[in-house]
Amino acid sequence: MKMVIADDENLVRVSLKSMIKDMETSWQIVGEATNGEELLAMVAEHEPNIVIADIRMPKLNGLEAIRLGRTISPLTNWVILSGFSDFTYAQQALKLGVSEYLLKPVDPVELEKTLNHIYKDNKEYITLLNQQFENNLFALCHGLTSLKHEERSSMLYQGKFIGWTFHIDSVLPANGDSDIQQQFYKELRACMENELVCGMNLALLALANGELAAVGAWDPVRCQEAKRRVADFFGKLEPIIGRYRSAETTLTIMQTGECQGFEAVNCRLQQLQQWSDLRAVCGIGRSLEYTELKNEAALANKAEAARLLCAIGQYLRDGMYLNYHNTVNELEALLQKSELFAAETTRESIRLYVTRALGLNLPDSRLVPGAQTLPEQERTTEPLTVHRLIQELRQYGEQVLREKSAKESAPVDLVKEVIHYMEQHYMDDIGIGQIAGVLNVSANYLSGLFHKKTGVMFVKYLTRIRMLKAKELLMNTNLQVRQVAEQVGYYSTRHFTKLFTQTFGYYPSDYRKNQLQSGF
Repeated sequence: MKMVIADDENLVRVSLKSMIKDMETSWQIVGEATNGEELLAMVAEHEPNIVIADIRMPKLNGLEAIRLGRTISPLTNWVILSGFSDFTYAQQALKLGVSEYLLKPVDPVELEKTLNHIYKDNKEYITLLNQQFENNLFALCHGLTSLKHEERSSMLYQGKFIGWTFHIDSVLPANGDSDIQQQFYKELRACMENELVCGMNLALLALANGELAAVGAWDPVRCQEAKRRVADFFGKLEPIIGRYRSAETTLTIMQTGECQGFEAVNCRLQQLQQWSDLRAVCGIGRSLEYTELKNEAALANKAEAARLLCAIGQYLRDGMYLNYHNTVNELEALLQKSELFAAETTRESIRLYVTRALGLNLPDSRLVPGAQTLPEQERTTEPLTVHRLIQELRQYGEQVLREKSAKESAPVDLVKEVIHYMEQHYMDDIGIGQIAGVLNVSANYLSGLFHKKTGVMFVKYLTRIRMLKAKELLMNTNLQVRQVAEQVGYYSTRHFTKLFTQTFGYYPSDYRKNQLQSGF
């Protein structure tokens, strides 16, 4: 979008250009005028989207320039600057259709708010602002930045939030799961971009365990329409999700419910990750709300059975023979001493999980939510008992793990492979789920293993590599900060600068300056 700046003071023009650049929106400054006549000529030549002009300039003052300029370019928005508060000037400016009236020296925050307000209905502008929100949310969720550095008036503090996490259970190999998740992400992204309006934000992000989450936020005070649009977005996800529920794949949704501010929704997202195993006993292939999961998590035997079932599935996929059989033994002991299997809904949920996540067909009795999607041949009437379940798990594990063992070559140091992959691809958009697919192991297992062996979560380790590479480029090349950011995988200079500053305690430009002064 095109912008013209008009002020007879060079320092003011330089300052405004710097502020606009830092906003990282799509503004293109097509002209700088030093007086009213130059301003009118530029308006006639460029027909800019917006003009920021001093109210008092040589040859033709700002008010007269606006009056004439509106006849030349009727769709241009005007922002007036003044060195003093003058009610009469402000009244005249408003009568001429001026969008905003700012006092000098211009506050960068106020200028950004002004431009955001003027272009609240511009799709390109809304998309860019949402990308900034998404970057901030990702960094905050992974502990790369702190909420204390955000404006108290921002959506992160004042907004209402809702989040969904998505859990894929599949009999496909891990690289097949990775492909499915990437395709699912693309469809969610396309849906998201069609729903954005002013007063709301949407984000898609990978969580620490490799699962995908969608987050919506809206301003509860200024924009009730935004709340409806957030609800519409999540409603439109349902048919997309339905396409990923098949004979080979089941997708379960876990919902945070409505939360006040980022801290609350982030706390619930973390809790949902801890409770994700509960889908094995609550029923996969359905939506599970936070309150339901909280109640189920309070039942010790149920939570432990869920953990063991998901561990069995993970050990089977990752070919861990001893871990698999030991965990089956633990599950047997738990089910024999508890009344879990007496509840038909729990029994059917377990059967459904074992069928869909492990690929082991077990007898079916009554159906539970999600079981209606089973093919007819999987619906038998023979009752499932604890003895039958454990027997089938042992026999199936022997068969599958024996086949895996026959195919496997020498053991691989997975963490070493992850680090090597990061060092080769740090400039790309990579995540733990993608690398897990390459290594053909589950994302959850790889994430936990990486954290255990390095003491650092994957995203923080990747960010550290990127920041160190950025230091090398700042010290050894003449690349601009924007170019350095792109070279290490960031397409937002503002986001890169924030991460760099919070990692090292100084700005990228200051680091380069200090290195030059030190003689490096």
